[in-house]
Amino acid sequence: MKDKPLVSIITICLNNEKYLEQTIQSVVNQTYKKIEYIIIDGGSTDKSLEIIKKYESQITYWKSEPDKGIYDAMNKGTKIARGDYVFYLNAGDYLYSEDAIEKVLHLAVDEKEKPLLIVAKVRIAFRDELLDWVWPIDEKRVYQYNPPHQAVLISKRIYQSVLYNPLFKVAGDTEFWERLRQQNLFQIKYVDCILSVFRLGGVSNQINMEYRRYIERQVINLFYGKMNSIIFILKLLLGTFLITTKRILFAIFGENIYYKKILYSIYLLRKKFMSHE
Repeated sequence: MKDKPLVSIITICLNNEKYLEQTIQSVVNQTYKKIEYIIIDGGSTDKSLEIIKKYESQITYWKSEPDKGIYDAMNKGTKIARGDYVFYLNAGDYLYSEDAIEKVLHLAVDEKEKPLLIVAKVRIAFRDELLDWVWPIDEKRVYQYNPPHQAVLISKRIYQSVLYNPLFKVAGDTEFWERLRQQNLFQIKYVDCILSVFRLGGVSNQINMEYRRYIERQVINLFYGKMNSIIFILKLLLGTFLITTKRILFAIFGENIYYKKILYSIYLLRKKFMSHE
């Protein structure tokens, strides 16, 4: 492909000195060189800014200032981006391999085809351990459950006009995908390879944020007509029970067993069930 697309990679960060450097290194060491790298920091008070400054010569743009949450920060980066595609890689997550971007673009883009959404896979990690846990397992699940943003390259034909809704604190992705569906923009090119690693323990998957995420998702489903008010109330009651159960399991078994054993076992059961659909 002669005219290679420019990819804007946006990392948002707030006090993530432990894993930020790994995230940055995974970007600056990519074999694909047509990358614009943007870091939006929310006013970190740890050593995050020192790490950013260490790689300043390899970062296209960075800024540190308070924001109104992760989606507000992501929008700030999006408004600066100039790429043909934008990719959100939050601090703590990282690109799966040095040729991850190059491999995905090679499979998805050519002179004739420049998809609106390029969807790959993410692999799940717990702390520093990679788990044998990949999502989505196939293209069907992308349409059924929506993709994680760490697996998606979004065309500028979308991101220049459609931003995240910052009113949502942990489920803004769900609302974003639903809005694209409403506007007939949820048009994907699925590639069967791993793009990035999603580390358990981020804001959206902390156990104390589970209930808020669940509530936000049900509100989104109600707003977009995917359920009526009665189903909404029943879902809230069910969600309260499920999240309470998760909190009890987390308190009894601890973070290590909860993520690596319980959640992973649930994933394996779902995967086995889905393989027979």
